[in-house]
Amino acid sequence: MKTVFISYLRSEVNKEKLDRLIKLLEESDIRVIIDERNLEIGGDLPLFMEKNLVESDFIIVILTSGYKKRADDREGGVGYEAAIMAASLSKRETIKKFLPVTFETYRDEIVPVFLASKLASDLSDNLDSITFKGAVKKLKRTILGISMTSQTTPKAGPAKVVGVADEADTTLISDNDNKNTQIMLISIDSDEVTQPRNDGATGSALYEVPFRLNHYPNRTWQQLFLANWRSPSQFTLMHRGNIAKISGDRIILDGTTIEEVRDYHLKTLKIVIKDTNKQYKRLMIKEQQRLDHDLEIKNKQRDKVRSVINDLRF
Repeated sequence: MKTVFISYLRSEVNKEKLDRLIKLLEESDIRVIIDERNLEIGGDLPLFMEKNLVESDFIIVILTSGYKKRADDREGGVGYEAAIMAASLSKRETIKKFLPVTFETYRDEIVPVFLASKLASDLSDNLDSITFKGAVKKLKRTILGISMTSQTTPKAGPAKVVGVADEADTTLISDNDNKNTQIMLISIDSDEVTQPRNDGATGSALYEVPFRLNHYPNRTWQQLFLANWRSPSQFTLMHRGNIAKISGDRIILDGTTIEEVRDYHLKTLKIVIKDTNKQYKRLMIKEQQRLDHDLEIKNKQRDKVRSVINDLRF
């Protein structure tokens, strides 16, 4: 039986969604541990956290703004758990152990720095929605080690979804990276491709082509991507730097055709996404190093103060 420890800030978590998530996981024979339920009165909280963070197969982190602040500042119980998790992330064998989950709209302000390169499960929709149930199903398959490609996929209508993901074009940033921590193109849904106006005006034969991503990119990644799209490292003479925008988990090329995508833009798009993933990873590493340095200075100052206080005689 797989064991999952859930780390969250009790004062901010959506209790209804948390209870539903626990129920759905346990229905799939997944053992769930939370301090509110499993820690006995009078129990050793630090020992409880250390033991379960180390021994559990997976750690689900519920993202909220308060959780991020305490985790980044290493404050309280959340900060203690974050310090243990951040240290564990440096070990290659635990890289897939941490599963961020959001019950609210994904944004930078709820993601701790040590989880910034991780893809989050989006459970922000209402409990009975198809997207909520689908996201929980995907989360359960990850925990149980069931490949998403092992599912039997219903046969789609003719030419409705065009796959554009190509693992050969995904460059890993470091030994601790894998394809699950990269933003990747997944598909184009023909139902989302808009119609050209064709009214005789300049550009009226062009339209929007949206590309579905494997994850909602945060604001920092979006800014890097748009800058890279304006000035890509490689491009064709058909490249137009002002047609890209991002909405949710879609990159939209607004002012093109599906033929241009096939012949020119798709190749450039893959290059730009690969470059953006590299830049974003470097930024996250630099930010984590800064936080670690600040924490080290803070701890040294605290130790110095304590040492002097211990020498005082009152």
